[in-house]
Amino acid sequence: MGHSLKSSKDERDKKQRDLYAKSARIREVDKFIEQLYEDNVSGKVSDERFARMTANYETEQGALMLEVKDLNTELSKENGTAMSTEDFLKTVRKYTRAKKLTAIMPHELIERIEVYHAVKVDGKKVQRLVIHYHCVGDITIPELKNLAASGIEMSIRKGVALSYST
Repeated sequence: MGHSLKSSKDERDKKQRDLYAKSARIREVDKFIEQLYEDNVSGKVSDERFARMTANYETEQGALMLEVKDLNTELSKENGTAMSTEDFLKTVRKYTRAKKLTAIMPHELIERIEVYHAVKVDGKKVQRLVIHYHCVGDITIPELKNLAASGIEMSIRKGVALSYST
């Protein structure tokens, strides 16, 4: 969990630095356009050159503004959905001795589930799922032979079975 928190904090810090740099460049381009206008009025820059350079600066500034907007959206989303380690552990402890799975449990523990295409392996249909938990990310289960209860298989419904594999 510490690694996951550190990597998400590093990613957030990188986005924040990128946001500051792009915002500074937008302000800088504003100054360039203003200076270019003054140079055009004073006759230092021709009207054609002014139009061409202004168009280039405005194109760059428009792209930067879109990137800044996207970065702001991503950062606010990350800040809004970030779950602290203590909150996650508290949630996990709440369900440690649960006897029945309720609809609320997965919503509190799981961020998303990636479902891959089913393929046939040795005559059986196999489908890979990756579960991403809040604050932790996806968890790699160690080799089954090292687990005390390896080879666990559960029948979910008629014709469908769930087993853990590496």
